Amino acid sequence: MKFKILLCAYLLGISISLSFAGPLLDSFKEKQQPCLIDFGNKYLQNVGPHVFYPFGGPDVTYPLLLFPNFEILTLMGLEPAEPVEGYPVALDSDALSNLSSLYRRSFFITDQMASGVRNVATIILKQLENLGATDITIQAIDGRSNAVQIKFTYNGKARMIRYYKAGLDNSQIDLEFLSTLKPFNVVLFKAASYLPHQKKFKIFRNFILENANTFVQDSTGIPYEYLKDKFTLDLHGRYLMPYKFPGGFEQLNFREYSETMNNPVLDICFGYGCKKVPTNILIATRKETVGL
Repeated sequence: MKFKILLCAYLLGISISLSFAGPLLDSFKEKQQPCLIDFGNKYLQNVGPHVFYPFGGPDVTYPLLLFPNFEILTLMGLEPAEPVEGYPVALDSDALSNLSSLYRRSFFITDQMASGVRNVATIILKQLENLGATDITIQAIDGRSNAVQIKFTYNGKARMIRYYKAGLDNSQIDLEFLSTLKPFNVVLFKAASYLPHQKKFKIFRNFILENANTFVQDSTGIPYEYLKDKFTLDLHGRYLMPYKFPGGFEQLNFREYSETMNNPVLDICFGYGCKKVPTNILIATRKETVGL
């Protein structure tokens, strides 16, 4: 009986590995990756060199494909991180399942990450391997727990990723630390749980509005109302409504703005409700730049 259980577990592990790391990745590379690269080359060539991705967790795939010339990517999430030795990286079934969500849905599911991921650095490194990055090194960031720095080469350019485990709500936010990360050339919001809309993230929202030069986001990012006067807006795709997300905030003025644009449908998975509601990517550029 024990042998049968072990055999079933082994076969299940193989099945999970094949289903998550194989067809889903192949499908993503065939259908989504070219669209993201094309969008970045058309609209985000001059954005950078620092991309700040709060609420991004371990997602490095979308920033790498969208921002062709970034040099530093700063990620923040709620999961622990520590250096990993040995390549290629081996993922357990929980990590593979979470990575599959990124390739299928375009984002990681917070509850799943919280319950099963012991070290997000492994998921970051696996994405870099899947994208063909080379010269990968990883080390802890001095002075902070659960923080790692990863250096690598991608498309012939040396780059760096910094991941920090950090809470950004009003009770946890560390403005002194955030200030050390300036300048915020571009801030990326995707599937951000509408946190920048909420009162308990007001301090962070105000801070980033004062210090960011460009936002690239779906409708879960900074509300349209806070951007429309001080930023030049470039909407791609269409906004209709939030997609079945608990606490999703409907932005009537953003929908009115979207309707006046009459944009074609955007064939990219970017945020909640891919293929079920229209995708929207808003590029908001400050009229008077800061921190440069």
